[in-house]
Amino acid sequence: MVYDAVILAGGRICEELRAAAAYDNEAFIMIAGQPMILYVYKALRQCPSIRKIVISGPMEELQKIIPEDEMLFFVPSGDNAIESLSYAIQLLQEKGISESILVMPTDIPFISSEAIEDFIMQAESREGDFFYALTSKEINEKKFPGVLRTYVQLKEGVFTGGNLFLMRSRMIEPALDMALQLTMRRKNPVAMGRLFGFRLVLNYLLKRLSIPMVEKRFYEIMKIKGRGIISNYAEVGVDVDKLSDLELAEKYLGSG
Repeated sequence: MVYDAVILAGGRICEELRAAAAYDNEAFIMIAGQPMILYVYKALRQCPSIRKIVISGPMEELQKIIPEDEMLFFVPSGDNAIESLSYAIQLLQEKGISESILVMPTDIPFISSEAIEDFIMQAESREGDFFYALTSKEINEKKFPGVLRTYVQLKEGVFTGGNLFLMRSRMIEPALDMALQLTMRRKNPVAMGRLFGFRLVLNYLLKRLSIPMVEKRFYEIMKIKGRGIISNYAEVGVDVDKLSDLELAEKYLGSG
């Protein structure tokens, strides 16, 4: 099966990292001599499962740094991630959209084609409409010792939200809103709990919360079959949104 993919590259850069980018956009943060967006795009383009790629962001600037490709398209960014994603989806619908869409941000320069393919393969083996990546604290710290992430204690282990989403095209409208809600709350366990209700918050506080419980509540709220996909690739769960992350990226990507 082949998939179309969207890279959201419209995020404004935080003050802490402003000096590392040529524009006020995180896609252009320089890491080991090249813009962060290039690491993400190259990994995605190397995936056998990926067909069309749409990048949402400052089109003129992006087109200057990303090599031409007949299966690569650009759309402007919106006022928020949902609007940006909707522009990309609209373009894909005009050109013939795949059965499912992979969505990812631009601030994950560690990402690899192997990590993306593994996520897709796991999602293909599960029944569902919306798939969300998770990585464990153990995996993250083994790959990147000392990396600072926000973690959640679940019955299955200690996890952080990943940065890969897969959604069925037929469920795009409701899934768009949920993708934004999850992205906005992925670093705030309490806010994530509020999204799903008091009972889940209580189970979280009592350390009884499990992935199937979250999936069940997800369906009750959204009528969407959501599935958490545990990735064994730390690259999925480590993004660059502060100075220590940038230093980590320089260390690992610069040595490669």
